[in-house]
Amino acid sequence: MTRLAEGRTTHLDRSEIAVETLRLFDEGHDPSIRQLAKVLGVTPSAIYHHFDSRAEIVHAAVELVWHEILAESFEEVGNPFDADPVEFLMVTAFVTRRVFSRHYAIAPYLTATPQSDELSAGTLAIMANVFERFGLYGTDAAEAFHAYASYTFGNSLFAASRLAANAELDISSVEAGRLERFRSEVDPGAAQFSSAETREAIDGVMDISMVDPERDIELFGIGLRRLIESMAPS
Repeated sequence: MTRLAEGRTTHLDRSEIAVETLRLFDEGHDPSIRQLAKVLGVTPSAIYHHFDSRAEIVHAAVELVWHEILAESFEEVGNPFDADPVEFLMVTAFVTRRVFSRHYAIAPYLTATPQSDELSAGTLAIMANVFERFGLYGTDAAEAFHAYASYTFGNSLFAASRLAANAELDISSVEAGRLERFRSEVDPGAAQFSSAETREAIDGVMDISMVDPERDIELFGIGLRRLIESMAPS
């Protein structure tokens, strides 16, 4: 048994490294091996004993996020093989968006190709079952899953990336209605081919995640339900 490092009461393991990495990301850091070693109270070589590279560590932290999404989804809908397929798809999408935003600093790495075959295989098997119970099989199920995943992950990643960018650039508020005023000041005739009502409504959703977060989530759900309904077999 190796000797414990000064200040530690337990031996370092892979799980602790991954958890600490995610925590540092959540605090706005993009930790190096040296930073991790300092926080964990070990030498860099102790971390390399468990992981061959920083990339492997980030993958392990990302896997924690995916497990979090699955755990919260199952908590809300119960057994995925018994749950109503539409409810499962809706809940999982909302949970994904929520968890992405909770861990927005690591969000760019969530788009990386998963390294865990076990996690990917299990998750996709569940989704295959859900789409079959929805009435879609084979290629039809695959196309529907692609549309669902693109909408869910694309929207979730945008929401998380905006949080990260705003935090980095110190943007905390926006002026509502500024675009229509800008149009009228710069070129009053530029908007003659559309109504002010429609322009203002569309302008409003551009910054809605900051102006009205609850409405932003509501719109996400409206678009998601329309997408799912459009995929239903005739």
